[in-house]
Amino acid sequence: MSWLPALSDDAMNADQRKSFERALKKFDIEDSAEAPDWLRILANSPTFLKDVYMNVSKGILKETALQVGPKLVLATVAAAHHGQSDVAQFFAELAKAEGFSDEQITEAVGIATTSTSFNLYYKFRSLADTDAFDGQKPGLRASLFMRPGLGKAFAELVNLMVSTANGCSSCVSGHIQAAVQVDVTKEQIDDAIRTGAIVASICRFVDSSSHYRG
Repeated sequence: MSWLPALSDDAMNADQRKSFERALKKFDIEDSAEAPDWLRILANSPTFLKDVYMNVSKGILKETALQVGPKLVLATVAAAHHGQSDVAQFFAELAKAEGFSDEQITEAVGIATTSTSFNLYYKFRSLADTDAFDGQKPGLRASLFMRPGLGKAFAELVNLMVSTANGCSSCVSGHIQAAVQVDVTKEQIDDAIRTGAIVASICRFVDSSSHYRG
């Protein structure tokens, strides 16, 4: 049994139930039976769950510098990047309701995973702290970078969000420059990074539920 189980309705105390029901309303889930397990896991900490549904509501489900649809795709990518398929599916369904297709969403995931390969390659350069590898080329194919169906501006937002999650400083710097060249604003970049941060916090909590079992 997980130490942070997906709580059933009957297993919740009053505080957990109150926060859970508020989350259902925020996410337009009419029947608690349709609530995803990850939401029930977060209900173990009602205060954290409140932070989550407020952050998602204000930071992702509300139009800011970026429209809601693109942020939902970014949220899907972030959840997939952190290995939480249920969280990714939740945001993917919302993205599709905003008009995005499965093909567009999977392309965004492909951009993110391609970015990860470059992040790992160039992160090695900074970790090695030597000029011995200067001039070496990565030799990695990146077709989705060159011809993204979602547009280069959105691709750069994906690259920035994932490069930040992967901790590649040189990649972040390079993609900021590339984003500016295709008219991405600093406010849009901020939105993308915030979206990734919100989803990362969800995924870390859900992931922790599987680490310790009694």
